[in-house]
Amino acid sequence: MKLLIPLLLAAAVACRSSAAAPASLPAFFDNGDIRLRFTLDLPRGKGPFPAVVMGHGSGKTTRDQLVWASRHLTSLGYAVLRFDKRGVGESTGTYVFVGTKDSPWVFPQLAGDVAAGVRFLRTRPEIDPRRIGLFGNSQAGWILPLAARDLGDVAFVILWSGPVCTVGQEMFYSDIVENTGRPVADGNAAMPSFRGEPGFDPLPVLQAVNTPALWLLGLDDHSIPVQVTLDNLEALAAAGRPFTWRTYDGLDHGLGPAVWTDIGAWLQTLPGKIPSKNP
Repeated sequence: MKLLIPLLLAAAVACRSSAAAPASLPAFFDNGDIRLRFTLDLPRGKGPFPAVVMGHGSGKTTRDQLVWASRHLTSLGYAVLRFDKRGVGESTGTYVFVGTKDSPWVFPQLAGDVAAGVRFLRTRPEIDPRRIGLFGNSQAGWILPLAARDLGDVAFVILWSGPVCTVGQEMFYSDIVENTGRPVADGNAAMPSFRGEPGFDPLPVLQAVNTPALWLLGLDDHSIPVQVTLDNLEALAAAGRPFTWRTYDGLDHGLGPAVWTDIGAWLQTLPGKIPSKNP
């Protein structure tokens, strides 16, 4: 591997010299004794580029399963670090399907992997270390705020269908709506009756986050309780947190391609924005 990495780096430099097509750099970065297999996708043009480190949903997600977002982000001018989730694909460690009991210790581990990705990018000559943000979907809604809080200086966070509620609340809602096919209104009506084990609670973390963050939420989401999420976001914003959100009638947890227009527009509102590109 010591011989292979310099060769890969040299190949990436050669690719960057041409504006004809984006380049990708595959290798590993480390978080303690965990090795995380990554691909770094570079946009067209000349760096240093702003960048995004991608978080993961709850499944056994490989870096190849994150191409759906990377291709949009690179078209917006951002380099993208996507990596195999801990214990998945070519990354070491143990994959955990997280529940209420293990979420308080598993989520900080996963957030540490994302933070290690940011620190790795800050060593790369093709990346602008002052303009590195985070992007993730679903379960990443619990993980990326932890990474943002612990790092303290990431440029932004984008959460695609990310919950702002406890793990227990999300599981309670899913049992009512996602696992039965009942309407979202039934889940929303039942939420005040939840008295179960909460598991990880993101609110204390988000109260300590001063990073601009955008949530993208489908109002027909059968997986996460969007109404509870919106109530919590409104309270956090009223308390001065730099959070905003976009909601979409009729869209479920997966949202849709039109959401990228809002992502591109929001990125243009941030300090140190880059020239507009079509998603």
